[in-house]
Amino acid sequence: MLRSVQRFWKGQQGSVSVYLVLIIVPILLFCGVLIDVIRYKTAAKEGEQAVKAGLRSSMSAFSPQLQSYGLYGLPSEEEGEAVIFPRVVSANLSDAVDSSRFRFIDHRLEEGTAKTTPVYSLANHQVLKRQILEEMKYRAPMIYTLEISDKFKKSSLPVQLNQASGFGENAAKIEKLLEERDQELSSAWEVLEQLQHKSSDMHPFYKTQLRDLNELSGRIGIHTIEDVRATLQTAKQQVSALQEQIRGIDLSLMSLAQAGPAAVQSIIALNESKNALMQQLSEATQLVSQYEQLLSDLLQYAKLLAMLKLKAAQDQKDLAGLHEAFKEAMGRAKQANDQLNTELRRIQGTAAGSSYPSNAAFQSIMLVERSELEMYETDVGAAVALFSGLEVQIGDGLMFTQAKYSSTDSALESFRLKLHEVYTREQVKENERASRSSANQSAKREQRRQTQAVLDQVKRSMGVCSLTDSVDPYGSSYQELQGDPSRGTKGYYQAYLALNAASGALQPVPEVELSHPDRAGLGALKLFTGLEEFFTDVRDEFYIDEFAVSKFSYRTLGLEKDTQGKVKISKELSAPEQHVLANQELEYLLYGGGSCASNYTMAYAEMFAIRLAIGTTEALLEPRNEALAAGSPLLVFLAALAEGAVRAQQDMFKLLQGEEVPLSRKLSGAITLSYKDYLRLFLLLHSKDKVMLSRLQALVQLNTGQDLSKAATYLSGRATTSIRLWFLPEVMKLISRTGFSGCDMDRNRCKLTSTADFTY
Repeated sequence: MLRSVQRFWKGQQGSVSVYLVLIIVPILLFCGVLIDVIRYKTAAKEGEQAVKAGLRSSMSAFSPQLQSYGLYGLPSEEEGEAVIFPRVVSANLSDAVDSSRFRFIDHRLEEGTAKTTPVYSLANHQVLKRQILEEMKYRAPMIYTLEISDKFKKSSLPVQLNQASGFGENAAKIEKLLEERDQELSSAWEVLEQLQHKSSDMHPFYKTQLRDLNELSGRIGIHTIEDVRATLQTAKQQVSALQEQIRGIDLSLMSLAQAGPAAVQSIIALNESKNALMQQLSEATQLVSQYEQLLSDLLQYAKLLAMLKLKAAQDQKDLAGLHEAFKEAMGRAKQANDQLNTELRRIQGTAAGSSYPSNAAFQSIMLVERSELEMYETDVGAAVALFSGLEVQIGDGLMFTQAKYSSTDSALESFRLKLHEVYTREQVKENERASRSSANQSAKREQRRQTQAVLDQVKRSMGVCSLTDSVDPYGSSYQELQGDPSRGTKGYYQAYLALNAASGALQPVPEVELSHPDRAGLGALKLFTGLEEFFTDVRDEFYIDEFAVSKFSYRTLGLEKDTQGKVKISKELSAPEQHVLANQELEYLLYGGGSCASNYTMAYAEMFAIRLAIGTTEALLEPRNEALAAGSPLLVFLAALAEGAVRAQQDMFKLLQGEEVPLSRKLSGAITLSYKDYLRLFLLLHSKDKVMLSRLQALVQLNTGQDLSKAATYLSGRATTSIRLWFLPEVMKLISRTGFSGCDMDRNRCKLTSTADFTY
């Protein structure tokens, strides 16, 4: 058995070694490859960490000028790219370790491959906004709560402002309808006066003419002109014949007188005949005279009647025209009155459950029911219709008898009496309405005059920026910000708008009317209605607004004092008191004017407007009794406006001196606001992101000299490193491969490319 085993081993001599080699060599190759793979993975991780370290170090070179604003951006590309980044990357590779020590990987940076690429800059609105929110995430909510939100929420001012605005709008609407109604009623009254005057002129005329016509009618009886003319013609012929006969007798008597005594009897007979003829002539002459007078009366009657017909027709036409004008005026008056009554009932219904004091003014308005106006119109129409009956009787063509005279005269009297009755009744109402309207107009003019005097003083005080310099000392700075429209140049502001594709964006600058008291008061109240809606939660806009308030200057910076009476000093790193646009940057951010004066003007106007709104609101809570009883809600509003304007002017003087004034003397207790607080409020109410951020960027560039479009906030880094592989190159040759995934072979060195991104 032993020999058999010995023969077997002697027969397989060398086979074991071959087997061992076949097993061990792959294992050794695998171990070598594994070692190089581990070295490769280690180098890849090290390269990635080195690139990240290089980026972090590069971004540590942020601009200190920008950092004073809480903003982080690289001032230029060159420093990070050419110096810091490659140096730090190289220093974080294994090749930087002392060469005398063993190095598992000889990892080194390939020369010229370390590059950084800026991706985003502070010129981007989203990037800038993110940094501002990060800067203000702790400060802004606390300031918002303490300085703005709580002050308004702890008072009922927002609610009262809305009520005052609603009262003012209702008062103006009611006043307009009231004036329209009274104007139309006055127009109708003027027509009624014309009717009354015409009636006064017509009555004595028609009275006299009708009396004369009646007398003529009594004299002519039933005669007609044709009959009278025929009878008169016959009588005249008879007179002529009698006269001819008498002349013949006279000739005969002259002849007989020459005959002597023998003709005495003939003469006596002829005289008797003559006397008889003379008697007949006298009777005939009287008849002619009588019919001539009758003919004259007939002609006078016809003439007078024709004249009365024409006069009555013309008067009827005139009265109809006046009546039509009266109806048109009354139609408009009824329409205006209906609108007034409807609107007034709506307001009274809305205010029924309200205890707002000034609403009592709506109760004292002199209402006119529609039925009253309709009766007024009907009575005037009835009076005119009575004259129409008179005109019909005059022109009916019937003989003017005593009965007709009585009927016509009765119609004339009825017309006069009816019109006089309506006139007398409405005169009392018109006098009362005119008296009240005149008193109210006079009172409103006085209140407007007082308010306008304050507004004029306010306008004279606006826009004062420099009392000593005749030329705007900030003109060149504003040209840098806004450009020069006369030369067609653009400034920083337009450049940042364009970079953010917002070149057409407009800032909603509020319009404050100071040229007319009514518009000033109503506009001021409307400007700040719905104020409570802005205090529901903290919004991103306030973070940006508070950033602006804290980093930039404003008009009263350096004038404000603390509780101990010491001037407050800004502790901001941005040093707002040293900026180029001294004490005016916030105003520029708000309004974007091209000069200090224009921005001050708009800030002053808006601040005065809110103080005017508050003062008016306070005064409306305690309206004057005489104004309430006047029957004019607008008068109540104007009286409150005049009082509020005086208070607002006094408050503005204190605010511009850096003092704080009570938010409301009646509604907020000890809560006070300063000039800066009002700018905070205006920023919250009116600022618009794209415009606001572009102006803010322009100001930062003006103050720091840093072009924010080159102030990178996001870097992408890239570097190529290499390590020497121990085993892989030979193994790759054995398997006819030149490299493997992730490794770019250069002779026996493996090149690895690492990338990273970093942002502030």
